[in-house]
Amino acid sequence: MTLSISELASRLHVNESRARHLVHSGRIRGQRVGGRWIVEEADAAQYRPGRLAGRPLSERSAWLLMASLWDEAPHPPLDYLELSPIERHRLNERIRRLQDSPDPQELLAAWLANRAEKFAFSSDPADIAELREDKRVHPSGVSHPRSGLLANSELEAYVRRDQLKSVVKDWFLVEPASGKRPNVILRAADQIPDELPPLAVAADLAEWPGVREQQAAREILGSIHAH
Repeated sequence: MTLSISELASRLHVNESRARHLVHSGRIRGQRVGGRWIVEEADAAQYRPGRLAGRPLSERSAWLLMASLWDEAPHPPLDYLELSPIERHRLNERIRRLQDSPDPQELLAAWLANRAEKFAFSSDPADIAELREDKRVHPSGVSHPRSGLLANSELEAYVRRDQLKSVVKDWFLVEPASGKRPNVILRAADQIPDELPPLAVAADLAEWPGVREQQAAREILGSIHAH
């Protein structure tokens, strides 16, 4: 069962503004469908009031952090982002905080909540394989080879924000029917590197409630911190 923002507010006994903030900040996992936010009832039930591990970074800062923690990048993944002295200082401070954190996964989940806008769609299952090969689409999460999951019946990927509408139109992606699980998850950001930083893949996996997805996220995080 899914909840609207107003239904979530009623469930948590807070106003709608507070409920919307909890979803936007990543405190409660949600997804944007047809221009509105919805929350799975199970995700709402997992919410516990308390201090957030860290404030969500801006989209730009989130991608700077993900790129900086990619020791084996084949080339500068986001070389179009020129860091100011202040940005470089803040980036180094965040990296140090991550290294000292007893729970880096929780901290990263908070920091990277605004890395992209998340959209859920339904697609003809017969189109998934070809959609995965579209050059505008960059598989991530359960669809990324590094996850070890590679579900053929669904697609999770990033697209550039200015290409989202054309991808949706070209592949006849539609809003999922009520109660039906989407089989395409697209995250839209201003700029997407051709090869995704491992941390982006781990962040996407960490948003899934399943044990296998959570374990895959931890393994990728472990490999990042091992360098």
